Amino acid sequence: RPVGSSGHHGRPGRDLGSQTVAEPLSDAWIAALDNAAAEHLGLQEAAAAMALVLEYSTSGGPSWHVVFDHGSVRVVAGPADHPDLRFATDPATARALAAGTLDPLRAVIDGDLTLVGDPRLLVEHRAVFDDLGDVFAIAREP
Repeated sequence: RPVGSSGHHGRPGRDLGSQTVAEPLSDAWIAALDNAAAEHLGLQEAAAAMALVLEYSTSGGPSWHVVFDHGSVRVVAGPADHPDLRFATDPATARALAAGTLDPLRAVIDGDLTLVGDPRLLVEHRAVFDDLGDVFAIAREP
């Protein structure tokens, strides 16, 4: 199987009858996040007055970043050039976060998710992070 642009192998998705759900952490999953972010009007409205880059990386696995640029929201495979916040974790924790079975705050408290950058940005842009959680949920749905 070829290696994806984010440098990992992975199944493109699970067949659920007539619908396919992208395998978490795969290139197809990152593309599904991008599509969900592009169609989420609440997220775009919440991000209308901000410019912010979040990077997510998994040790030995893929990385991706979310670019908020004054109402435009994109999810892009690969690391960001200059992220404002960076989240790093192991693949098992990343899959649990993607599946919605692990609370991100719990992962930070337990030391399973590392945050690099100014944590006040999380509070300052809480509405954006709440809507970003919706985007992850949409990517989980068949």
